[in-house]
Amino acid sequence: MLVVKTKLEYSSIHGLGCFAGEDIVAGQLVWRFEPGVDLVFTETELQRLPESFREFLRVYAYSPVAHAEKTYVLCIDHARHMNHSDSPSLLENSNGDNIAARDIRKGEELTCNYLEFDRNAGEKLGG
Repeated sequence: MLVVKTKLEYSSIHGLGCFAGEDIVAGQLVWRFEPGVDLVFTETELQRLPESFREFLRVYAYSPVAHAEKTYVLCIDHARHMNHSDSPSLLENSNGDNIAARDIRKGEELTCNYLEFDRNAGEKLGG
């Protein structure tokens, strides 16, 4: 769940992106997992869903490397449109929350490094 103001805009990285709707200071909490807002699907649950929704999850959900069992987390808010960067504006802390890696100005795209938290990052990044 995003805990800062955001908006969706066209991204030069890929399609839509999640952009800061306010200034964010380095170290500030930007996103945290929130049960009921962020949905978790097991591999078994995924297989019971229609193919069209499984494809949606392959694009917009992430599979946490920190979970022993393969699960898929779908962010219901704009966070699902966060794009990858090798020099991300957000970093994951020891709690699994996303904090600002540096000061982020209102209107700047929020990015994360998929390779740090998504076991399916290679597929999403074309590798």
